[in-house]
Amino acid sequence: MKNYINEEICSHCKLCIQVCPCNCIEANAQDETIFIAERESICLKCVQCMAICRSKAVQIDGVSYSEDLFDLPEYNVNEKEFLKFLSARRSVRNFKDKPVPDEMIQKILESVWYAPFGSHPEKVQITVINNRKKIEESLPYISKFMDGIVSMIENPITSFFAKRIAGKETFNTVKNHLYPISKLGNYKLEYGDRISRGAPALIIFHAEKGAEAHTNNSLIYSTYAMLAAHSLGLGATMIEIIPAAINKVQKVRNIFQIPEENEAVMSVIIGYPKFKYKRAVKRTLQDIDWVK
Repeated sequence: MKNYINEEICSHCKLCIQVCPCNCIEANAQDETIFIAERESICLKCVQCMAICRSKAVQIDGVSYSEDLFDLPEYNVNEKEFLKFLSARRSVRNFKDKPVPDEMIQKILESVWYAPFGSHPEKVQITVINNRKKIEESLPYISKFMDGIVSMIENPITSFFAKRIAGKETFNTVKNHLYPISKLGNYKLEYGDRISRGAPALIIFHAEKGAEAHTNNSLIYSTYAMLAAHSLGLGATMIEIIPAAINKVQKVRNIFQIPEENEAVMSVIIGYPKFKYKRAVKRTLQDIDWVK
């Protein structure tokens, strides 16, 4: 089935034409609202046209009003409530020894449904590890990987090539952030689990290496997952070293069952917070310029 508009019920409001980001819809000479045949191939299936259509006349191939859309609730959080919610969120790295029910993780995953995306959101895959023992199985390999970062940075030759391969941003993050922490033994397991922080659950966002916009999408989805966890009374934090280890250490990839052709982008640790914070931190954004 191709995309089409049911003229029998179309109200001719033409809102679908206005909201389509790729200009795939137009009014023809008979003032019928139609999909432009030569532009259908660039349809994002963002479903903006179906979401705005009052008469449900717009039909997108593979999308159903009954299965894939629902009526928007009238309630909308106000600014004060929203900022209060955001200010109360903390990156939680101390968790109770208490498992997270699968049902709560499912609610977190459902929040990702509402996230914006750059292109082809179905290309991002999500792996859930709700098993503390499975996470612990990976820690010795990740710890050894972090020791390897110290050796890499301190070796001029490997450091030179790593910078060329990884790019300046990634290399500087490793050199200026992870290297000094790892050099002082922070990730050695004799000091405790400072990798997954004792979290009972872990969510990994990954995709095929060349998949469109998968890096940005994974970061957006991770942010939604972290905020959803906060709304459920859970704690969460993004952890970059776990995806880095997955991409470089075969045994870690195997433990978490990440496909060989995929690269891990971000992981989110989740659990019940061990402590309750009393204060939020004011942060200043750097170099804000208003251009008018």
